Amino acid sequence: MKKITFLFLWIGLNVFGQNFVDATGNLPQLAFGFSAWGDYDGDGDLDLYYTGQLNSNNTGGLYQNNQGNFTLVANSGLPLRSLGAAVWGDLDNDQDLDIIITGYNGTIAVTGVYLNNGNGTFSLHSTNLPGLEYSDVALADLNGDGILDLGLTGLNLSANVKMAKIYLGSGNGNFNEVSGLTLPPINNGHLKFADYDNDGDVDFVLNGENTATNSPYTHIWENDGAANFTEKNFSLPQLKEGDVEWGDTNNDGKPDLVITGTATGDSEAHLMINNGTSFDEAPNFNVMGAQNLANIELADFNNDQSLDVYIAGANYANNTATLIAKIYLNGAASFSENTNVNLVPLQYVDAHAVDYDADGKVDLFETGVDANYSGKTKLYHNGAINAVKDNLLTQFRLYPNPASVNLHIVPLTHLPYQVFINDLTGKMVFNGQSDAEMEIRVADYPKGIYLVKIVTAKTSLVQKLIIK
Repeated sequence: MKKITFLFLWIGLNVFGQNFVDATGNLPQLAFGFSAWGDYDGDGDLDLYYTGQLNSNNTGGLYQNNQGNFTLVANSGLPLRSLGAAVWGDLDNDQDLDIIITGYNGTIAVTGVYLNNGNGTFSLHSTNLPGLEYSDVALADLNGDGILDLGLTGLNLSANVKMAKIYLGSGNGNFNEVSGLTLPPINNGHLKFADYDNDGDVDFVLNGENTATNSPYTHIWENDGAANFTEKNFSLPQLKEGDVEWGDTNNDGKPDLVITGTATGDSEAHLMINNGTSFDEAPNFNVMGAQNLANIELADFNNDQSLDVYIAGANYANNTATLIAKIYLNGAASFSENTNVNLVPLQYVDAHAVDYDADGKVDLFETGVDANYSGKTKLYHNGAINAVKDNLLTQFRLYPNPASVNLHIVPLTHLPYQVFINDLTGKMVFNGQSDAEMEIRVADYPKGIYLVKIVTAKTSLVQKLIIK
């Protein structure tokens, strides 16, 4: 049975100061690295798989998070890779997190499924997945069977093949390629899942260089609910060498797209607003574009209930490249650079917006290389200063505590309010509003820590939500 425990953290709606404090500690400075955050040991905080190159050798590994302190786990069974990607997920439905890892092992590109043994170690599970580097990997339930399915893009250098493929999970760590689906061969690509049309099934956007036509490519593929996909002909910026990310930037309940990269030369960045049937370019999106394997993260860095933009990579303008790493705050009608933060500019970037210390504020992890191709890694603690205004315990009642099926939120006045539930990566899993009692089903959420935010016109409450 799943149980939910609430730990209370009061945060005011109006953030009046913000800075990011270097919390990197002893994490190694790796080049061409990548990472994945997940609670593999089920203790309620996010652990880190992080690997890359140091002196041309792959190093790193699995780092256990103990209240914000990270310790390298010896003999975890997880491999050391570079130029790859990784994603956590319960691949065999045993209620703990497994991991898929792609990348270069020093000789060839490999892709492996590693199942969690439940004792802090992992075992390689034999699969027929193609070995990939310069890759991307994503998990979602594409056919509604309760089993995680897989999206892959990347390069198999030994066969000189670029690819993008979708696989259906079997619930035991095995995957079978979706038959009849031919995606374009994508180089330096990204595949990101989201239900863009809010019809209850998961679609995806595919972005990168289409090597069949030697042209940049950004297209959405729509799911019919049974993992049959149709390519849509939306008017989207066709870019490569950058990144693409879903997020509801205007809080209308529909995921929008932020896209960066290059078409032919200079770097570009675009916000495409989802209006339900098409995408319209947002005006006043004053965000610098980036390429050279750039990275976008959408997260609420200042706790104002709006998604902000992190972007890093090489900004090209008039054939001159400048490395950047910036955060732009969402001001409803426009985005403005947060000049209070000083991030290390990078290219060949892998970054994650995560609340690693579970304090209710989204932190930032970034790894990549500098202009001299030296490895750089930073973990930033979000030191935002927040104003406490009112005690919402006098305005709301939440029950039961713990809960196993439904969470009830009861306003003690007729005050309109909105509820957001985010996981620790900043992904929103619930968004609702009411001026009466609200019942939220939580039984199907994966175990781990979530943040519940209750917002009124004057005040915001953040509560830590632990599902076990």
